Amino acid sequence: MQSGGCSNTLSREATKRRPQSCGCRNRYGNGAGKPERIREVGAGAHNPRYEVVFFDLYGTLIDIRTDEQSETAWQALYDCVCELGADYESVDEMRERFEKLEAREMVHQADRAIVRNGWDEFDILPVYRSLLMNRSEEAEKKLALPQAALKAAWAFRQGSTSMIRLYPGALDMIEALQEAGVVVALLSNAQACYTRPELEMTGLANVLDDVIISSEEKIRKPARDLYMLALDREFVIAKNALMVGNDEANDIIGANSAGLDAAYFRTEISPMSDPPKSEHAVCSFTGADYDGLLKFVLNA
Repeated sequence: MQSGGCSNTLSREATKRRPQSCGCRNRYGNGAGKPERIREVGAGAHNPRYEVVFFDLYGTLIDIRTDEQSETAWQALYDCVCELGADYESVDEMRERFEKLEAREMVHQADRAIVRNGWDEFDILPVYRSLLMNRSEEAEKKLALPQAALKAAWAFRQGSTSMIRLYPGALDMIEALQEAGVVVALLSNAQACYTRPELEMTGLANVLDDVIISSEEKIRKPARDLYMLALDREFVIAKNALMVGNDEANDIIGANSAGLDAAYFRTEISPMSDPPKSEHAVCSFTGADYDGLLKFVLNA
């Protein structure tokens, strides 16, 4: 990973936390069947208004820079698919094949979309599987196609990433919310084949109560349908849930459409057209201001 030394920072952050054994409620999350754990709030303790806080990921919990057009990314993918037994004579040949497969898969998935309002989400992983279909039987025996596709996707993601880090204090903030009895869930527009390894790498996978990723649900923010799905999954009504994100259209206005309050972080990777403060948010912050967010949530 080309992270300018940030991999050491991620390791230190991740090792400070272990999977929570108390103080939070674990939801089922992707059919994983995690047991639900309910915190007992002591006598006289303040019960926060928000039972669940949903967080966006990139620009809200993780700071990241990627370039999927870089030569480094495509070279990394080429090296990986060759190692996995695929037969391509050059990076250019493989890239041309990938782009044709991607275009075909986009049409295929659009025809099968579960929503028809323009907010259906594309899943890139089948493209990696198709790219590896010309492997030999021997290569298939060494590593089955589904696992090989995940490895190829991760190689491309690593090659395209120049920087990735947790915003300072992210894990402490999540822990503080959970200690107050708040369920903390991820609600992200993302590709699961890229995002789930990054959640593991940063330590977020160990602390989040649930993870909802658009490519797995086939719907993306700002669709009201995705927010309603998230509310149903956490067994919470809209007035008792808060969305936190750095994209006004997707995270703030989208959440409002489903009846949720939203808190806005104006970070470096917010859309350039976004305002410094959102008039649609219950509170706005400059940067990933977790102290300010905690004060708001715990006193709401």
